[in-house]
Amino acid sequence: MQRKRWYAIQTYAGSELRLKHQLEERVRNLGWERQFEPLRTGEEEEFFFVPVEEVVTSRSGRGRASEYRIPYDYDLLVANNERVQRGDVIARRPPTHLARPAEVVAMEPLWRVVVETPTHAEIEYLVPQEKGLRRDVRVGERTRPGLPLTVDSDDRYTAGERGEIVARERVKRVTLRYGDGTEETRIIPEAYLHPQVRVGAALDEGAEIEREHKIQARASGLVKVKEYKDKREVSVQRIEKRRLIPGYVFTKMGLDEEEMFELLRGLERSARFVGSKTRPVPIEGPEILLVQRKAGLVETPQAAEAAKAPRVEVEFEVGEVIQIVEGPFADFTGEIREIDKEAEEAVVMVKIFGRETPVRISFDGIEKV
Repeated sequence: MQRKRWYAIQTYAGSELRLKHQLEERVRNLGWERQFEPLRTGEEEEFFFVPVEEVVTSRSGRGRASEYRIPYDYDLLVANNERVQRGDVIARRPPTHLARPAEVVAMEPLWRVVVETPTHAEIEYLVPQEKGLRRDVRVGERTRPGLPLTVDSDDRYTAGERGEIVARERVKRVTLRYGDGTEETRIIPEAYLHPQVRVGAALDEGAEIEREHKIQARASGLVKVKEYKDKREVSVQRIEKRRLIPGYVFTKMGLDEEEMFELLRGLERSARFVGSKTRPVPIEGPEILLVQRKAGLVETPQAAEAAKAPRVEVEFEVGEVIQIVEGPFADFTGEIREIDKEAEEAVVMVKIFGRETPVRISFDGIEKV
């Protein structure tokens, strides 16, 4: 058996994972497992590796963040920078029970409209359902002072400030009368009103009047939490896995040349080894360091802590050649193609196997040559 060395297999961009699975199956069918260096990426043992990076895509149209308004009477079940899956419960409000016996003496159906002002304060408007809301009074729409909320433009129900509508729901104003003659009103969403709550009903102590609320994630991703006076705002930012080196699959193996060509037989149009047409060439230097860092086999360099201090001004220019000093691309040099001052990142063109690949790197991770 030959000494195991790293090789790169070139394929069409977008076909890397399909090729990887084909090669994994072929190695096992041929019984060549011992001639490959097993790689552990997560819980699986693999013989072929496709370097990927996770990218938060909340700024893109495809990866727009899912946002949730979480009032403070809800229990927040997730933390900042925690990952969630679609369907996970991110907040919960427990069911509400009566502290003492009461009679339901009145129930009025209402619309509840919540407007968030530019200062993130919230204003609640309660409108009788019989009035009917205007068609443009819906979540996401902007309001202005004096904007009518009802179809008949009743002056009693107008927006008082400029802002954005963040909630619109059907609720019931429930009036409870206790044994000592005192009365209390509660606003309960119709979706969570317990069926036993109806006019004339006598409710015992501990009776449930509002069922449990749960807010579930509509998408998988990374949680971001912001705290405001009237609420918490939770967003779930989608995460995409992108090919770090498009068009390449990597492996560490000890096959001889005849076996290597046998490995790719039948795949010649979609896969070939990096090297000459007749002889695969092992890869070394910064290219293989990049692969080893992404596979967790070599420690990834980090910039010095002093370099992570906030920058006063941008020290780099488009067209400038720089060196990358942290992350999987450490030790590569490249030309700055684009500078994002707001995100404090630069797009650097890095040459890998003779092809230029755009890489987004923070200012902390690059240095002047």
